[in-house]
Amino acid sequence: MKSKAFQKIQKARAGLILDQPFFGSLALSLNLKEDPACETGWTDGTSLGFNPRWIDDMPLEKVKGFIAHEVMHDACDHTTRRGGRDKKRWNIAGDLVINALLEESGFVLPDGGLIDPSYKDKSTDQVYAGLPEPEKTPGGEGDGQGGDDHEQGMDPGGCGEVRDAKNPDGSDLSPPQKKEKEDNGKIRKRQAVQQAKQCGNIPLGIVSLIDELVDPKVDRREILRRFVNACAKNDYQWMPPNRRFVYQGLYLPSCRSEELGELVVVLDTSGSIGETDLQEVASELNDILETFQCKLTVIHCDSEVEQVDEFDSMDTPLRIEAKGGGGTDFRPPFETIEKRGLNPVCVIYFTDGCCNSYPEEPQYPVLWAKWGEYEFTPPFGEVIEAQA
Repeated sequence: MKSKAFQKIQKARAGLILDQPFFGSLALSLNLKEDPACETGWTDGTSLGFNPRWIDDMPLEKVKGFIAHEVMHDACDHTTRRGGRDKKRWNIAGDLVINALLEESGFVLPDGGLIDPSYKDKSTDQVYAGLPEPEKTPGGEGDGQGGDDHEQGMDPGGCGEVRDAKNPDGSDLSPPQKKEKEDNGKIRKRQAVQQAKQCGNIPLGIVSLIDELVDPKVDRREILRRFVNACAKNDYQWMPPNRRFVYQGLYLPSCRSEELGELVVVLDTSGSIGETDLQEVASELNDILETFQCKLTVIHCDSEVEQVDEFDSMDTPLRIEAKGGGGTDFRPPFETIEKRGLNPVCVIYFTDGCCNSYPEEPQYPVLWAKWGEYEFTPPFGEVIEAQA
């Protein structure tokens, strides 16, 4: 016979199907699994695990909030996109983005959830880049690195963990397996959106987010503008810390408004970028300089940095000539940023993605604008297709 907690989860899921069909539809694709060993609950994109005692102590509306929270981790591909990033920090970043959206959509979340409306228009990758690095343990590893998911056993946001997707034998998914899982997820998300639209009940913020996740090849200029605008709107500072979360022992940055400062653009000049592509990039950079008061640094790099140019709004219209033509190495531009003492609000890297030499993840957001047919899954940052 099923436990009371299991029955409550089923009841909450059934309620979502009626009240919030988008979330209810996606929740049906997750296998329910009682897990007394976990602190709260979790998802790996296949199962929805939960501690029965935790569920027993929560009212039904908060159980619905928990399910919606885990569904959004899956919908945002948080189970497949972490790469080498710290688990705890990745979980916090995902929680901040998801919960801001869920609260706006009217959900009641479990007690202690990380909620800050200022993160609503940020991506998980951007928020992750702005969070503090984990403390180092005596062994030298970050707090969230290494160990299997049961050893992880942590839920820093109090609404449920996100765990990496695994094979049935517990091994990591290969890149093709991750892509297959994400492609299957796109189909489920499309179906869930259609079902919710037919019922006339889907939050507008969810529609916008899912459209971007399912069909990311929208106008590149608009993506670049939104990415830079998101970096410009909210600049985060550590003093004072965000008072919303200090009582939980989490020291997160507080938000202050500020104009866009330094912007760095890197051009992969290994020979894969053509003249037409280059002038299209120049045109897009013109748009940014005309929209924002900022300093723009353009780094030309193949296997090493070939040239560094600096521009501002007085230098438009731009005309860029690529310098280089050798191999590809992603590390030198980030080293140049550090050596020159630059403090970019974000970095946009135009590349064909044919390289496996990455730097350590920087503390600023990175957008990879990729063209060509190479399989490209960088260990950090967001990726957009650079075809117009």
